[in-house]
Amino acid sequence: MRARWPHLDRLPDGGFVVAASRTRRYENADQVQVFDALGRETSSFSVGDAIERLLVDEAGHIWVGHFDENPAGIRRWSPTGHIYWASDGASIPGLFDCYALNVWGTTAWACTYTDFPLVEIHPDRPDRPVRVWPNQVRGAKALAIHGERVAFYGGYGEEVDRLTRGELTEASVEPTDVGLLTLPDGHLPGRRRPVGRGSRIYVQAEPFTAWGVFDLSS
Repeated sequence: MRARWPHLDRLPDGGFVVAASRTRRYENADQVQVFDALGRETSSFSVGDAIERLLVDEAGHIWVGHFDENPAGIRRWSPTGHIYWASDGASIPGLFDCYALNVWGTTAWACTYTDFPLVEIHPDRPDRPVRVWPNQVRGAKALAIHGERVAFYGGYGEEVDRLTRGELTEASVEPTDVGLLTLPDGHLPGRRRPVGRGSRIYVQAEPFTAWGVFDLSS
């Protein structure tokens, strides 16, 4: 594997995708590597610099959200490097950085800097692939969705461990309660990696050897 500071996820067929977050030197042309279940590289391609989030959906497509050094926004790629959906022209307000990304089935949810709307992306729905809800919660690094309920995890400064729950209305996200997300032993996670999948937020705290799970549906 060639990636430095890698993003990775599992493909539905048992393979894996591994991507370098930056495109520099030799990584520029083959930043993304796709491996089969036996560890053999089957394809490689570039999705552009500054990957912030990468998740694979149940169809095997790769969702990539960028941070603010790349204006590409959010795109959905095939495992062979073809773009199947892009946020260009999708009217997502203030899309400069994909702070949070959640992929479940073939639908993606995102919360993006600078306006932090909650965005639903349903590329298989051609009449209305994108729906946007204005949102007051700022700085969340992960989100969970269950029916009309949503949870945002993270924030700025002292709110880094904040967990905000809300309800979706026709017009906006309405916060219902705010607390702290702690580990099972009651401690705050500190340095951690959060990942949103459907109703769940997975948290891997330092030393990054185990995952904790928050489930909005429970």
